[in-house]
Amino acid sequence: MMRNVKIMLFLLLTALILVACGGSTEPEVVREVVEVVVTRTETVTEQVQVEVTRVATVIQTETVEVVTLPPVDVLAVRGNIVVAGSSTVYPLTEAMAERFQSEGYSGNITIDSIGSGAGFERFCVSGETDISNASRPIRQSEIDSCRAIGREPIEFRVGTDALAVVVSPKNYFAENITLEELALAFSTAETWADVNPNWPAHPIARFSPGTDSGTFDYFVEEVFGNDEAPILAAANLQLSEDDNVLVQGVSGDACNANNLSTPCAIGYFGYAYYQENPGALKILDIEGVEATAGHVEDGTYALARPLFIYSDATVMAEKPQVAAFINFYLTFVNEEVVKVGYFPASTAALNIARINWAAAQGVQVAQPAMSGIILPPVDVLAVRGNIVVAGSSTVYPLTEAMAERFQSEGYSGNITIDSIGSGAGFERFCVSGETDISNASRPIRQSEIDSCRAIGREPIEFRVGTDALAVVVSPKNYFAENITLEELALAFSTAETWADVNPNWPAHPIARFSPGTDSGTFDYFVEEVFGNDEAPILAAANLQLSEDDNVLVQGVSGDACNANNLSTPCAIGYFGYAYYQENPGALKILDIEGVEATAGHVEDGTYALARPLFIYSDATVMAEKPQVAAFINFYLTFVNEEVVKVGYFPASNDALNLARFNWINANN
Repeated sequence: MMRNVKIMLFLLLTALILVACGGSTEPEVVREVVEVVVTRTETVTEQVQVEVTRVATVIQTETVEVVTLPPVDVLAVRGNIVVAGSSTVYPLTEAMAERFQSEGYSGNITIDSIGSGAGFERFCVSGETDISNASRPIRQSEIDSCRAIGREPIEFRVGTDALAVVVSPKNYFAENITLEELALAFSTAETWADVNPNWPAHPIARFSPGTDSGTFDYFVEEVFGNDEAPILAAANLQLSEDDNVLVQGVSGDACNANNLSTPCAIGYFGYAYYQENPGALKILDIEGVEATAGHVEDGTYALARPLFIYSDATVMAEKPQVAAFINFYLTFVNEEVVKVGYFPASTAALNIARINWAAAQGVQVAQPAMSGIILPPVDVLAVRGNIVVAGSSTVYPLTEAMAERFQSEGYSGNITIDSIGSGAGFERFCVSGETDISNASRPIRQSEIDSCRAIGREPIEFRVGTDALAVVVSPKNYFAENITLEELALAFSTAETWADVNPNWPAHPIARFSPGTDSGTFDYFVEEVFGNDEAPILAAANLQLSEDDNVLVQGVSGDACNANNLSTPCAIGYFGYAYYQENPGALKILDIEGVEATAGHVEDGTYALARPLFIYSDATVMAEKPQVAAFINFYLTFVNEEVVKVGYFPASNDALNLARFNWINANN
């Protein structure tokens, strides 16, 4: 299978790398990027085979804009940098280090070639290194080790490697090998004739990277289905973490056509090591396919894999030279990667690596504009098993609509959806582990992420739409048409009458209706109107709180506002725009700061009370309950056909693309 992009991939872990107005949250291995600002882009038209770790999924995009990082003043960079890890990534990082130094960096970059696993140990256990080279994605156990020492590993995709399966030029019979033959050659076969009866009975000498190498891990996964026992039990096997030792072993074999007792060697390692020694080695085609850039990119070459470097935001903050080098690396890697002997990462994958760098640094960069991200189709009729959802009352009607469509297209299971507020939803998902999906009208908090991790869940974020909060009054309200944020704060705190909010309004008492404190809608309103201080609204008189938005609708629409009697109250409330859409005749919506809540005003940011909508799940949940993965896939595929009908606004194309990336990353 292909393993070419992490999306991040992007983003994570929960998927919470935000780049917005220069702010950021905790970087994770799965990522989400929100509202980054375009500074400069070049447009590259291509069909991108987005490379997703361990998933053979083609994602088509019509246009990909190249993300540009801020330039590095190499001459001003000071301090040393320590790198260790994959022997496969080693020559690429070495080339980038040499270029960095040739352009004026005066410090020292130490790079040890010790294998991906040993590199992660130095980075995540002892904390000795600043950057970890890796020819495989970081494992959850390694992420946990990093977190134990206060590091949060951030992934940067830097290229694509094709494993080279090689023999000596003296080998006179092998030109192509199938994966099945390769498994025999590196396990039970005693002679080449045991691999293929058309080949001579020379003994086999086997050369393989060591067990701590990402190259070994990848080979075992692709050839032996993750079972390393057969290769480790093979006779005449030499393991080494140094690929040069393997090159020498294969190239120096004694294969002799006139003497069947002489061994004929076979080995494998990163393509770059073959490129360095083409005269000393003969590369075999795999399943009849040559290792060319085109075959690696289109997925027809069976042994291609992504290459990464990892670092940590704190490391980059404490050692700016590390951040500068990674910036430089990601900026110029495609000018060096082919020279080294590897293949470039796709534009989409490299974009995400650059966005991850920017997120860790809290800076603004160009956001890639991608369209047409396609998830693998869901056979709805084949989906079995029940699904449990709980959370935001705001997201509830959208998830309900998607569930109804899922069932109408053939899903025969049951989807339970409880409307209990974002906070209560996260409690069920992250504390008791009762639910499969959590609806949320705000991003998950770090404390909730920690609760999820305590029960073995890593929340993954999927952006599904955009809500504009509706501030509403009764149609009987004869004076209010527009309200400012300042007036809104008064109306939901200290004002006793409407005249206290605006002296041009009558002195009717105010009846206030608000979502409950466990609601993401409440959190968002408090953040936007009260600067995160909930005390003023909770101290307000005549305040009714409810997690059920229908209760709020009834309260506002049924008020007794009477122009001839100032002692009658006039109600005001707020909730998700969808609930206003469901009750337009029973409610009157107010403009905010003179701006009407329209799709255009929500999209361009001029409407002050707009917010993202999410669903969350976990990779393990989706693996154990495939129906959950299928439903989320279906949700992300068709949500834009339903979201407007429900009364919300679509998420931006980029946000939805990244949600789909996150799904792919979780279902590998």
